[in-house]
Amino acid sequence: MNLTCDVSLAANYKSSSQQARVISEGWFLKNVYCLACDADEVRKTPANTKATDFVCPKCTHRYELKAFERRPLRSLPDGAFKSMMQLVTSGEAPTLCLLEHTEEWQIRSLTAFHSSFLVPEVVEKRPPLAPTARRAGWVGCNIRLDHIASDGEIAVVDDGVVQPVAEVRKRFQRFLPLAGKSAEQRGWTFLTLRMVRSLRKQCFNLQDLYALENEFARTYPENRHIKDKIRQQLQILRDLGVLAFEERGEYRLLY
Repeated sequence: MNLTCDVSLAANYKSSSQQARVISEGWFLKNVYCLACDADEVRKTPANTKATDFVCPKCTHRYELKAFERRPLRSLPDGAFKSMMQLVTSGEAPTLCLLEHTEEWQIRSLTAFHSSFLVPEVVEKRPPLAPTARRAGWVGCNIRLDHIASDGEIAVVDDGVVQPVAEVRKRFQRFLPLAGKSAEQRGWTFLTLRMVRSLRKQCFNLQDLYALENEFARTYPENRHIKDKIRQQLQILRDLGVLAFEERGEYRLLY
C-alpha cells in the first residue's frame, strides 16, 4: 500500500474541496482492498450514487470515503438526517472510511467504521437550516463516532503504519453475521458490547452489567425486560467469538 497520494490528479480543479475529493478517491481506488471479503480491489460507483463512493466487485459491500487533515474523533457531519436514518434502519448504510492525511498528502491513517455498527442511536439530528440559508429548512445529521463500540472502529492504516491485511479482515468480518439483523437487534448487541468494554475488565459477571441497567434504559426506555435482553445479547456476543462463558453468570472477553 502506497501512502503517498498523487496530487497531480487535482491539477484541473480549482476548488479545494474538489481537489481533496479527487486526490483522496484516487488514492483509495488504487490502494484499498475489500474488508468484507478477499477481493483485492474496490471500484468507484457512478456519480451521485447515494451515500456510497466505492463498492466491492465481488461481494458488493459498500464504502463511503471522508478525507481530513485531522479526522474528527467525536462527531462526523454527514448528509440528510432522513436519508441516513432510512439507510441505517434498512441495513443499507455503507462502511464509513475516514482518511487522515498531511498537508502534503501523506496518509496518516485510514479508519473504517463497520456498516453494521451504524444504528439509529449513533445518528444525531442537527437543527434545520435557517430561513435565510440557501437550503432553508434542510435537516442534516452527525454520526456520533463516540457512541460506536470500539470493535466497530477498525484501523487499516494507523499512524502511518499499514496494518496486516489478514488481521484487518478478521476484525471486520467477525461482525458480518449481524448485517442481516434489524437495526434494533444490532443496536442492542452493540450497546451491550459498548457496556462490556466500559467495564474495562477481561473477566466480568452479570451483576457488573445489571449495575448498568439505567444506561440501557436510557437508550431503550420502553423495554421492561432489560436484564433478559442483556443475557440474550451476551449469548450473541459469545456466538460472534467476542467472549466466552466461564461458568454460570461469569464471562471472559476473548480479545
